[in-house]
Amino acid sequence: MRLRRSFVITVGAASALTLVVAQPAFAADRTWTGTSDAAWSTGVGWGGTAPTDLDALTFAAGPRSTYDLGNRTFTSLSFEATHEVANGGGVITVGDALDVGADADVLIAPQLTVPDSQTWTVEEGASLTLPSLVRVEAASTLRLDVAGTMTIGAAGNLDGLATACVTKEGPGVLNILGGGGGLGACPGQAAGLHVQDGVVAVGEAQIGGKDFAVTGGVFAGGTVATPATVHALALSGTGVVSPGAGNGSGFGAVALWGTSAWTGGTYQVDWDVDAGTSDYVYGDGQAISVSGTVLDVRLAGTPEVGDSVRILGSSIAFSGSFSASDGTPLVDGAEFTSNGQVYTVAYLTQGTASGVTLNWVRAAPQQPGDDDGDDDGDDDGGGDGDDDGTGGDTGTADDDELAATGPSEVARALLVAGGALAAGAVLVTTGRRRARIRRA
Repeated sequence: MRLRRSFVITVGAASALTLVVAQPAFAADRTWTGTSDAAWSTGVGWGGTAPTDLDALTFAAGPRSTYDLGNRTFTSLSFEATHEVANGGGVITVGDALDVGADADVLIAPQLTVPDSQTWTVEEGASLTLPSLVRVEAASTLRLDVAGTMTIGAAGNLDGLATACVTKEGPGVLNILGGGGGLGACPGQAAGLHVQDGVVAVGEAQIGGKDFAVTGGVFAGGTVATPATVHALALSGTGVVSPGAGNGSGFGAVALWGTSAWTGGTYQVDWDVDAGTSDYVYGDGQAISVSGTVLDVRLAGTPEVGDSVRILGSSIAFSGSFSASDGTPLVDGAEFTSNGQVYTVAYLTQGTASGVTLNWVRAAPQQPGDDDGDDDGDDDGGGDGDDDGTGGDTGTADDDELAATGPSEVARALLVAGGALAAGAVLVTTGRRRARIRRA
């Protein structure tokens, strides 16, 4: 409804002017109840009247509608039922909030713009798919509270213009499958998408312009065959970096195009010694530093003394050291126990082979009250690598044989030999057997 307000202005003693000022329309609550596809402009599905600027929109039914209103701003979008919004032309600006109710599956095809700070909610059992650009204006904060699943499609882009703060909250999964648009730093954090809870999975995305700051929850993605590429990856707090598909349960590799600092959190490494496959993070022309990050190894297969694998690398420089689960710093050659197995680590700090090699030493002694006697982590979701594309070539050359006999010597030989490896290639030695290169 539009209001008209009149003002009477007296001019002199005998005349008066009536000034009519048009007031803005009240924002209305509009509900889509249509059961078949229709254009928004026709009013069909909206009870006969098409929505206008600042209306609050609720989708209570209907499998599909087509947005064709051009560039408009709506106060909020709320989905109570499964619904697809097709793109008939125009950009939707979400003024205040977007909500997807429990068990609803929603796809919004038009470009979305976020002009001010707000929260988008995807409730448990629900999904939200965004195949186009999501533009978050500068100086805004977008909170993604995801208990279900939210996906930025391969052709989409979550772009904060290198200044906006975007946070991932809630126990659900945020998939970012495309779009390298830059995000700014949230207060007190490194630049990038601030991961606080749940899972952020990047699949095999090549998003070298996007940073991530993981202070809680899990960052996952990449496969051995096709490493994911991101810009800087910061890790701290209770955050976890766990490369691979299946939210980190598979084997994977992640290439970094920005200098990255890990100052806490956990690096969760899956390693199958029989398949010669492990998780791997690699600084492609970028340095990596580690301090206070716990090394958590999930082992599969039957290891032998001398089995080693490169788990983190840089083509420029590595600095710092990992920590054991109790916080003890792991100096070069130090032994530590993870999930019932004893390992050592070796560091190489300079040159194209910089990085960290993990060496298996022995199974840890059985602890009192340990029912299975080994706590080897076989049931912790480490995965067996069957679905991660590890069936690629394994090359063995005559000059790959290692003369070193001790785990630390083997590790150093591996680091030097691995200097020319590209991101995603994992160099493995298996005890008395020859060194092998598992190519991406």
